[in-house]
Amino acid sequence: MDQKQNEVKIIQASRENSNAAILKGDAAGVAQYWMDDIIVISGEGGQYAGKKLLLKVFTEMFQEDRPVFERVPSVITIGDSGVLAWETGEWNYKTEKFRGNYSAMWRKIKGKWLTQSELFVSLD
Repeated sequence: MDQKQNEVKIIQASRENSNAAILKGDAAGVAQYWMDDIIVISGEGGQYAGKKLLLKVFTEMFQEDRPVFERVPSVITIGDSGVLAWETGEWNYKTEKFRGNYSAMWRKIKGKWLTQSELFVSLD
């Protein structure tokens, strides 16, 4: 397996672990894959900047009527520099009827892949 394929496997595993943390309602488990200055645009267009704020949003969301959703990558591409990666796929709720497409930018920092930004688009 070449280096880029190995990096794709690492990001895939990170996404699977993040989805598992969502299933458990573990906000810190999801947040471990975020950069401190992560930017997220939710499926309906809400904008969230920063790990601290997003962790608060996830913690509160999991304390209320805990939603269960997952991101299922269809493509993960490692940039030629080996520092940036692009992920795209579908997201869907298991507890609601929401679904759509998403893309994520990953950045390798000190040997670890972290999500720098995510864009979700609701298609229902």
